[in-house]
Amino acid sequence: MPILAYPLGLEHFQDIWIWLYIPFAIIYGVFIWFQPHEDMMKWVFITPALFLTVILTVIPSWVGLSAGILEGVQFFVIVAIVAVPAAFVMGFVYVGLAIVLYALFRKKKWLPASS
Repeated sequence: MPILAYPLGLEHFQDIWIWLYIPFAIIYGVFIWFQPHEDMMKWVFITPALFLTVILTVIPSWVGLSAGILEGVQFFVIVAIVAVPAAFVMGFVYVGLAIVLYALFRKKKWLPASS
């Protein structure tokens, strides 16, 4: 998703997004590889909200711990102004791509029989 954000002009937080996205990508990659079934799609749908929550808490917390609570709250507002609109666009793209990939893998029978 950080790669998709760059052409949309959302490169301001690119370095931060990549480091926060890596754990999500690893966990989802492993989970989907070993447990591909329709129940995983509910996790695909809630991931954008979960990722937005992480962005809205982790980044301002880092600033708040290093610069003070007031600066952390002010930075929260700045991050929210950028992250919330971007989350809708990126979430829509993320869920859409996940559905297409899942349908493709099912059609090509690249998933285990339990899916």
